[in-house]
Amino acid sequence: MGKTSKVVVCGMKGVGKTAVLEQLIYGNVNLKASFYPTIEDIYVANIETDRGTKERVCFYDTAGLEPPLTGELKGPPQSPTMQLTSNQVLQRHYLGFAEGFVMVYDTTRPESLDVLIYLKKDIDRNKDKKEVVMMVIGNRTGPDDLNSLENTCSKAANWCAREKIRHFEVSAMDRPSLYEPFIFMTSKLNPVQNKTAFPQLSTLSKLTQKSSRSDAM
Repeated sequence: MGKTSKVVVCGMKGVGKTAVLEQLIYGNVNLKASFYPTIEDIYVANIETDRGTKERVCFYDTAGLEPPLTGELKGPPQSPTMQLTSNQVLQRHYLGFAEGFVMVYDTTRPESLDVLIYLKKDIDRNKDKKEVVMMVIGNRTGPDDLNSLENTCSKAANWCAREKIRHFEVSAMDRPSLYEPFIFMTSKLNPVQNKTAFPQLSTLSKLTQKSSRSDAM
């Protein structure tokens, strides 16, 4: 383990962001568990990568966002200049240091996916051109309306495919379902370093120097 990666967990209020983190790290979430609305919490954990190594990750659990449009008009605002209140956008200081974003929606609430569609656009506009790792998690939070579930998950999968973001369906009640997405995130944040390039260049340089000395003699 070397650096500590910084990952922001975000999405609409009430979609289970805190439950996902509590279950992933502590395994203490059950049907009787309840959580107060989050303002901001920080979790630090050693997460396994797909190479079997463990890396330290700092997760920032953020306050849930309100849908940008409510009432009869639903979905993300079409105008990028639309004025939103502070509880409808991710606070700007997260965009300055985040290396990864876990965007969570509730598979039983289509409006929570609409929030992510706008959230992704907002992050892309304000992340200072740096590369970040993103993934989308669909959390099953309760009894499902099968048609609504299938429509929301299908829409999420299609949107993620267009945006080239990995999409996972999980349940905060089922801890093993959380392993794959967070192993994916941690592996992307800590890619294998190519340690052979510089030694090869160094060796080539030494051989060139020796050849030059031989020619001079």
